Amino acid sequence: MTRVLMALSALGIGVTGAAQALPAKKPAVASAPVVRDWTTTVTTAPAGNVILGNPQARVKVIEYLSFTCSHCAAFSVESAAVLKGQLIKSGSTSIEYRPIARDLLDLGATLLVRCAGGRGFVGGAEEIFARQGEWLPIGIGFMERDAKRFALDTPLEQVRAAAQASGLIDLMRGRGLADTRINACFADKTILPKMLANGEAARKVIKGTPSIVINGVPTDEFVWEKVEPLLRAKGAR
Repeated sequence: MTRVLMALSALGIGVTGAAQALPAKKPAVASAPVVRDWTTTVTTAPAGNVILGNPQARVKVIEYLSFTCSHCAAFSVESAAVLKGQLIKSGSTSIEYRPIARDLLDLGATLLVRCAGGRGFVGGAEEIFARQGEWLPIGIGFMERDAKRFALDTPLEQVRAAAQASGLIDLMRGRGLADTRINACFADKTILPKMLANGEAARKVIKGTPSIVINGVPTDEFVWEKVEPLLRAKGAR
């Protein structure tokens, strides 16, 4: 052992120097957790309704809505930044949209957003509500003046006439919904009965629109500033 120490000393390396010559280990840096944006996740309920957000969210919202309802439009616009931009995005909250399709114009809007499907439904519904003040008065004028001219058409043809006259088809076409897809949806005779059945089922359990259900429990609130605290109390973040 003495000879080894003498040899190291002759080379100018002390025992402590040998230890210091080893590079110090750098502390491990923890990688940042991956944050998922749940507003990109869209699923479909058995009845065909669209669900936006984390399927396992602790707060599950159901919104019964009508595209010709002014309160629904206000709720959509006023809630978007927090409900979609924070609570749904974080994964704490999900929302299922249940259109009740109460009249020809409502049926046309519902059919078109369903035709867009998935995220196309969500974006289409948001824009239809945001621009309700543009297309709805035109649609009402059509219903008052011209709807009788289409009374002998099939129900789907009547819905299409209202959607065309009000500008809803052009609105969705502007969002990228192709004419071939639009034509196929208005030719699909299975779509209208499903929408009517969903609306009929909804009207048996709600008093009006929008109607908000939180974790299976209906609430009487339909204004965003009153609904938000209820969601926060259930754990929406």
